[in-house]
Amino acid sequence: MSVHKTLVPKTDNPPAKVKDSGIINLVKAGRAAYNAKSGELLFLPEGELALRGIKAVLGSALEAEGFQRVDCGTDDAVFSVAERFAREWKDSARSFCEERGRELRVISWDAGADSAFARAERAMKSIVSGLDKNVFSFVEDVTRDAARTFILAARCGAGDAGARAGFSCESCGALRFPDSPFGCAPHQPGAEEPEGILEDIETPGANTIVELCSQLSIDVPRTLKAMLYVASDGDSKRRAVASFVRGDYNLSMIKLAGWLERERGLTGLRSADKAELHELVGEVAGYCGPVGMPPHVVMVGDLSLVGSKNTVVGANHPGYHRRGCCHPRDFDPPIADIAQTAAGTPCACGGSYQACFARELGRLAISDLSKTENGKAKKLSYRDREGAHDFPFLLDGLFSAERITVARHSDAL
Repeated sequence: MSVHKTLVPKTDNPPAKVKDSGIINLVKAGRAAYNAKSGELLFLPEGELALRGIKAVLGSALEAEGFQRVDCGTDDAVFSVAERFAREWKDSARSFCEERGRELRVISWDAGADSAFARAERAMKSIVSGLDKNVFSFVEDVTRDAARTFILAARCGAGDAGARAGFSCESCGALRFPDSPFGCAPHQPGAEEPEGILEDIETPGANTIVELCSQLSIDVPRTLKAMLYVASDGDSKRRAVASFVRGDYNLSMIKLAGWLERERGLTGLRSADKAELHELVGEVAGYCGPVGMPPHVVMVGDLSLVGSKNTVVGANHPGYHRRGCCHPRDFDPPIADIAQTAAGTPCACGGSYQACFARELGRLAISDLSKTENGKAKKLSYRDREGAHDFPFLLDGLFSAERITVARHSDAL
């Protein structure tokens, strides 16, 4: 009887033209080969075992949250199964996971937003716990096409495949992307100061934060940044939108657009041109502020402004700003989470986030199909002797065992 050795072609030579340290380490360890012509990663015996182990962890974590294993092949086929059996089998016919090549597909329907969000969060926690809490994280992100999105991620190098600019907490290691929701409000500089007098001051040519701080010898966090946009209401009429964040933060257009659609029914958010600004709010470019804004303008302030004291804001008059502005004494617009994460953003653990790179390894997104038609899956509903049952919230997920395996071998870990 002949005995065959397991193919483990270890090498000291990295594959040509590959920068991803995870792929390089897999190839050098003899667990994979890289096809430079197609850009395809070919898993060898030991790599295939690792891949199989990742799939098992993902499947077990999802099964623990009620996602049943099926082999249907397409999203339409999964919906057909749910529609066929949900009347008789109830909850058992609403949540599925399916292995498709090197990926695990997740499809589930829920009756309410809160229960859908809770199930998705529990599933992500279970996946991270099963893989390795010290290596993998799940990050909440804001996307245009979903009510809520959780992303499975791991830190990586700048040259690694799929690397995205992100932020990692220096204390607890938590990951965030620029448009992730804030975990807590930032500390306000001067929070212990007494409230000053609101007064107009002349600031010729100070139509940027940098120039304003230079003229007044103040730090950027003591300023307020105003940005003007245009959106459309249900009658397709233009509405001016004024958004405000602290001077050292940047606005998230995705977060702002989501808030405007949810809370004001406004869509099509875009930057306003100079003529529109003049028509809708007057000649205020570079000197816009929250005090004395025309009543027809939709205003929204970021969490970074809550409790701010003695800040400098635009006076809504060219060449002038206002000093000593305090929230909520002088301005009190609706407050929402509309700023991007930046280096120094506080973490709920007490630490702060610093710039890093991370890659997406999978995601679970929750969509409300009663509001927008989703081409990947349909809203699930049925009627029985107890009446009508509606499940408009879709949990739509995809996890890559290949990316997770590569991430596990990255030098960034």
